[in-house]
Order: sequence, then structure tokens, then C-alpha cells
Amino acid sequence: MRDISLDDAASSTSSTLAPNAPQITSQQGGRAVLAAIIGNWLEVFDFTVYGFFAVTIGKLYFPATDPTISLLLSVATFAVGFFTRPLGSVLLGVYADRHGRKAALNLTIALMALSTLAIACTPTYAQIGIAAPLIVVIGRLLQGFSQGGEFGAATTTLVELGSNTRRGLRASWQLASQGGAALLGAGTATLLTTFISTDAMGIWGWRIPFLMGALIAPIGIYLRRVMPDDSADNCTHVGPSVLLEVLQHKKTVLLVMLTVMGGTVSTYILTFYMPTYAVHSLGMPQNLSMRIGVGSGLTLLLSAPLFGAWSDRIGRRKTPIIVGRLMLAIALWPAFWLFNCFPVLPVVIPLMVFMLLCYSMGSATEFALMSESFPRRIRVTGISIAYALAVTLFGGTAQLVVTALIRMTGSNLAPAGYVSASLLISLIAVTKLKETANTPLD
Repeated sequence: MRDISLDDAASSTSSTLAPNAPQITSQQGGRAVLAAIIGNWLEVFDFTVYGFFAVTIGKLYFPATDPTISLLLSVATFAVGFFTRPLGSVLLGVYADRHGRKAALNLTIALMALSTLAIACTPTYAQIGIAAPLIVVIGRLLQGFSQGGEFGAATTTLVELGSNTRRGLRASWQLASQGGAALLGAGTATLLTTFISTDAMGIWGWRIPFLMGALIAPIGIYLRRVMPDDSADNCTHVGPSVLLEVLQHKKTVLLVMLTVMGGTVSTYILTFYMPTYAVHSLGMPQNLSMRIGVGSGLTLLLSAPLFGAWSDRIGRRKTPIIVGRLMLAIALWPAFWLFNCFPVLPVVIPLMVFMLLCYSMGSATEFALMSESFPRRIRVTGISIAYALAVTLFGGTAQLVVTALIRMTGSNLAPAGYVSASLLISLIAVTKLKETANTPLD
């Protein structure tokens, strides 16, 4: 469809561009969008394969007599990387606002690749002892730091490079890229478990997706060469401190953080945790659980640009968010109840697709909304801090929280309760943000 093509999404005319945005041609548009989202793609790809192999990683790096303890330590290591996100959001966000989005994006993707490669190559606990989990933890910390700056710079680039009338569509490619990465990660894991024996997967097969992720970095750096150079000469911040000005917008930072809370908890439970949940709580075979990931990724990839374009057409960012998140909050309890009563693909897949369509509607436009809520001179820092805090406090810990809740309560419906509560809190924040769809960027 023409409405959701990358080139069309990024095409621009001088009459509709934000006054301080770098000029791009229609031919450059699609490549610029792809260059902006590839870092987010790498992040989500890494998260997806980590989720699929969390049980394996727990056994290899965090051996324990109780399998649940191993799994808890594995998802805790997944969560620990989020604690360096706020630091990365501040340092890399300020760097992007002062020295340009392009420079920051090249730095973040290189750091992400380095940390992913470290995890892929680390020997197991049985081989090098306590050093093994320490290296994995350090790799996750470095990933979190780089990802703290990646999201803000990339999302800002998508919103600023192109027509004011298609900002929702362009920003929605961040969510679509998450779906594409989850699809590729799940597809890769499915192929590996199909053609490689269980013993081989536990020894070396699980490392292949992480090595693939590390190899994406050179491609990303090459693609980002085509992005317009928005160095310090093109940035408009003239004050003594970016952070001091961000503090003047602290209410907006708080509301955006709470808005993101609903989306990020939904993401990490519905997209990344469900394969682990399917194996550990529902007792489904691992290869069948990976097909859930394939369906989830494909749903987000196809639907997010449609909802982003819809928000541009109706001139509303908040309406799709409110409708989608209310529908998801209502659907969660009966869906998880059916998962546990009928843990088979003909039941699980359709329910997952429906919930992810609701999630996509409720999240595809939040990326544009958060970017449009800050002035250009502090945009990267503002949304980076808000997003990093939300993901650190709520998204990154979501898997650990629901795993612990299931263990504490003995109920496999615990994830539905946690996600529902997060969605309702985020809806309150959305209603208090200003509608920005028809507001020109500064």
C-alpha cells in the first residue's frame, strides 16, 4: 500500500517541513527511515531471542537446583540492563541535542553491537565459573546504556525528517520495526530448534541469533551515512544546559513516562515474555511457543503503520491510544484464562493476534505524541529520559515481576492483572497530555 511505504512516509516538501529540520529528498526518505529504525530493530531482536532462550541461559549461566530460580536469575539479568538506560538517556540525549541526531545514532548502534557480541561469545558457568554471569550482566548493562540514547534520537529523527502531515505514520515505524525484529527473532529461533538437536541448541545453537544481531551493526552504520548531517550548526539549543531546560518541562516528562508505562509493560509481556510463559507456565513445547512469537511480530509489523497513518488522517494522536488500551485491558483477563484452559495454538494464536492489534492501536501513535510534546532543542533528551525511566521502572522489570507474582500467588493469570493495571494508569496520563497531531513542529 502506498500509504505505508517507507519512501512515502518520509517524503517531504519545503512548505510542510518543520523550520529547523534538515531537508531531505523523496529518494533519501525511505533510506533515512530505515536508518533511523535499524537500531531499534537490533534492540528488539536481541530482546526477542533472549526471551526465547531465557530458560537455556538460566541453566547455562545461573545453575540452581530449582528451575524457577534459574529462570528468575535469567530474567533478572535481562532486567538489569534497564538500570543503565536513564544514564544513557541523559548523556546520549544531551549529546544528540547538542551535536546532532546522526552522530548519536552512529555511537549507540556501535555500542549495542559490542554488547550483543559479548553475550554471544561468553563461555558458560561450567567453563569459567562466576566470570560467566558477570560478563553477561556487564553486556546487558552496556546494552541498556546505549539503548537509553538510541530510542530518543531515532524517534526524533523519524518525526523531524519529513512532512508535518505524516508524522504519525513515520513515528509508527518504530513500533513496526519492533514487530519485524520479533518476527525475525522468532523465525530464527523456530528454524534453529527445528533443524538443530536439543543438545546442540543448549551447547552452541542459542548463540547464533546473538551473533546475527551483532553483525547488523555494520549495516546500520552504513545506512546511517545517508542521513542528513544535523550537527551542532543545525541544532537550536542556545541555553547553558539542556538538562536545566528539560526540568522546566518536568510535568510533560512525568506524563510521557506514565503514558509509555502502559505500552512498555504490554510490549515486554505480550511480545517478549509470552514464549517463556508458554513453556514454563502453560507447558507448551518450545518450538510451538516460538510460533506465537512469529504471529506476534507479523501482527505488529503490518498493523502499526496502518494505525499511525490513521492518526494522521483523523488528526488525533490520543484517540487511538485510548481506544486501543481500553480494549486491551478488557481482553486480557478472558484471554489469559483461555490460555490456561486451552494451551494449544488454535486458541493461543488468535487471542494473541487480537490483543496485539489492540496494543498496536494503543501504542503506534504514542511515539509521535511524545516527540511532539517537547520543543526541538530538548526533544531527544526529554523523550529519552521519559522513555528510559518508564522502561527501566516498568518494562524491564515486567518479566521479573510477573514471574515472581505467578510464583507467589500460584496463579497463571497474574500477568493479566499486572498489564491491566499499567494500562489504566497510562490512560490517565494520556488524557492529561495535549493533543499534538495538528501542531506544527518548532
